[in-house]
Amino acid sequence: MKKINFLITTGILLLFVVACKKNKDAIAVIPTITTTQIASLTSVSATSGGTITSDGGSTITARGVCWSTSQNPTITNSISTDGSGGGTYTSSITGLTPSTTYYLKAYATNSVGTAYGNQITFTTTDPIVYVAGYEEVRSPTFYSFARLWTNGQSTNLSSAPNYAEGMSVFVSGNDVYVAGYESSGSVDIGKIWKNGVATSITNTTRDGALSSVFVSGTDVYTTGYETLSNNYDVAKLWKNGVATTLIGGANTDAYGQSVAVSGSDVYVVIQEEQSVNAVVKIWKNGVITTLSNPNTEAYAYSIAISGNDVYVVGSERVGNKYVPKIWKNGQGSFLTSGANDGEALSVFVNGSDVYVVGFEGIGNTYYARLWKNGIMSTLSAGGNNAFAMSVRVLGNDIYVAGYENNSSSRAKAVYWKNGSKTQLTNGSNYAGAYSIFVK
Repeated sequence: MKKINFLITTGILLLFVVACKKNKDAIAVIPTITTTQIASLTSVSATSGGTITSDGGSTITARGVCWSTSQNPTITNSISTDGSGGGTYTSSITGLTPSTTYYLKAYATNSVGTAYGNQITFTTTDPIVYVAGYEEVRSPTFYSFARLWTNGQSTNLSSAPNYAEGMSVFVSGNDVYVAGYESSGSVDIGKIWKNGVATSITNTTRDGALSSVFVSGTDVYTTGYETLSNNYDVAKLWKNGVATTLIGGANTDAYGQSVAVSGSDVYVVIQEEQSVNAVVKIWKNGVITTLSNPNTEAYAYSIAISGNDVYVVGSERVGNKYVPKIWKNGQGSFLTSGANDGEALSVFVNGSDVYVVGFEGIGNTYYARLWKNGIMSTLSAGGNNAFAMSVRVLGNDIYVAGYENNSSSRAKAVYWKNGSKTQLTNGSNYAGAYSIFVK
């Protein structure tokens, strides 16, 4: 019996030693991974990811996708970082250039090294340029259509023979929103057109108009004004059609000029017409701050938020001139010397670059101006009066909407891409482009 117990004990010990030896001899290798096919492709972004089928016997410490315009990208190229561990993950690919072919691989890193999935190829789409504005019609009666141009193809948003204008355009996913107004014949009514279908936002019995629209998630914000029964105008903010009165109505007129949303913060730049001077104010989550000097007339038209920085553009009177101005976090600086009248009408921030557009009058000619980080350039207009109304940046391309006069002094709706002009109307009717959005 002792012999049998000894043999059993020896056998168990041998099995333990063999098992320990096998564990000791196990060697980690690089992971095994496959690349997820591209989805949600746009002109500047896409979605991909990967599936890690084996961690190689060592914990995955980094994973994501890498991409390049050259084949066989690695983690020395552009990458996403999407956590750690095994399994399937999704990667957001941003900062791409429109109409460009890219090569992409998933990657996973453990203590041994980095493994790559299969290479896939994709091409970003051409950008879509949306412009909102108007075009007048003079026969058989005088009126204007609110217009949306999509890659130069026009759509009438309003109905004949009402006077209407599209003042602001914003695109979210597949939905296109245009804010503006349309006359009922007796009053102007602020409206939003979503994919061409109009919804009245302001009171339909008194004048009102919308000047700006911004979409954040599923929420649609717009700002403008309504006229009260005492004939004073009040600035308002609408969230999904529900109104909040911001300021005005008590012996002053006020207008919501531009709205922007950053996270849970909602900003509106307001123009208040006080008894002596027009004053610029900012409404943020119910708190109003005066931006301009109340002793000097000032105007503002556009607001942009980038991180913790708040940018507002407009003009301020210096002597007998209105000088284009930008305020950053409440601190103002002029964009020109002040020798000529001008306005800054739109601001857009892309990374560390701040773009502003507007106009400056020199002699009898108005010039469409673009400022990048305060450095001014002139947009081509063939020697005619021209006005830059709205700016947007996509990738490395700068888009500006506005209008210019033809030889008959009729305004044509136009937009510029990197300074090269595209006509949206032929000049037979008065027209203007007020807002641009590119995706």
